[in-house]
Parts: sequence; structure tokens; C-alpha cells
Amino acid sequence: MNERVNRRRFLSINWEATVGFLGNFIGTQIEQERDFFRPPGARNELEFLISCNRCGKCKDSCPEGIISLFTLTEGAKLINTPYLNPNENPCTFCKVCIDVCPTDALSIASLLKSPSIGKAAIQKHNCLTFQDVMCDYCVRSCPEKGAIELINGKPMINEDSCTGCGLCVASCISDYKGVHIQTI
Repeated sequence: MNERVNRRRFLSINWEATVGFLGNFIGTQIEQERDFFRPPGARNELEFLISCNRCGKCKDSCPEGIISLFTLTEGAKLINTPYLNPNENPCTFCKVCIDVCPTDALSIASLLKSPSIGKAAIQKHNCLTFQDVMCDYCVRSCPEKGAIELINGKPMINEDSCTGCGLCVASCISDYKGVHIQTI
């Protein structure tokens, strides 16, 4: 079976292999570099960057006013794409940003597949309970049943339930927040 390949077919095969290799290489780099939060329902980073048309409708429609758009100073690949910071302002997961997204860069399907934008982590050196002060503000503010529980008077995060909304951070009464949302 010595099948001869003409020049056009040879170039086509090599072009597909090159694009596939670069796509896998660049895609991995993009996903690894992300140290910010996308709005709820965002696709994986490479798909998001390809599908987002940078219209800003998610930012304009956010009732909490917490979605911002990247500027050129953060790089050309991110310019005018949405991000938020649940450590500064919590997200209520109202889904309005998903509803107005014309390209499905933000979608209910993606939200169902990955229902969190980050994960909470207790900062023991800042958390009042680790300084033997009774406090449960983070537990009471959490909208996800069982995402934060007090065990022996100390808050513990159940990562399977945490959505990374940031309501626990906003409700923390410690001068230096005892909980922090981390990217996933």
C-alpha cells in the first residue's frame, strides 16, 4: 500500500498538523496564564477568547456593576473582554450577563458544567476564629448550603459546593479579610 501523496495533499496534512500543534500549545499556555476571574458561565479561556465579540453587553447589564473590561494595558488578547474580582465585589450569580451575551461566550451550559468562578480559601492568619474570637459571618452569608461550615468553631470550605461568589469575603469583619477567593 504505497499510496502516493501529491504536493497539495502533503501541504494540507502538514498544515493541519502544525495548526493542531500550535493550537494545543497556545491553548495550554492561555489556560495556565489566567489569574483573573471571568463572569459566571464563561467557557474555557481559549474558547472564551475566540467566541467573545468584546461588545461589553455583560458589563453594561450587570445589576451589581461588578463586571469590568480589560484595557490594552493588559494585552491585546484580553482587550475588552470581561472580568470581575469577587474579592472586591461579590457576584450574585443573577445570570443577567449570560442572558445578554450574543455569542455564547457566557452560557448556561458552561455554568452547569462548571458552576463556580473561583474557590474560597480561609486565611488562618487573618481569620478571627483562629485568634479564638467567635465569628460566623462568612458561614451565615454564604448562599450555597454547606460550602462553608464551622468545625470546632473554625470555618472550613467545602470546595465541591463553593462557587467563589465572594459573599463570604464581603461579609468578613476582620480588618484583613479572613477568607480569599482564588482562581481555579
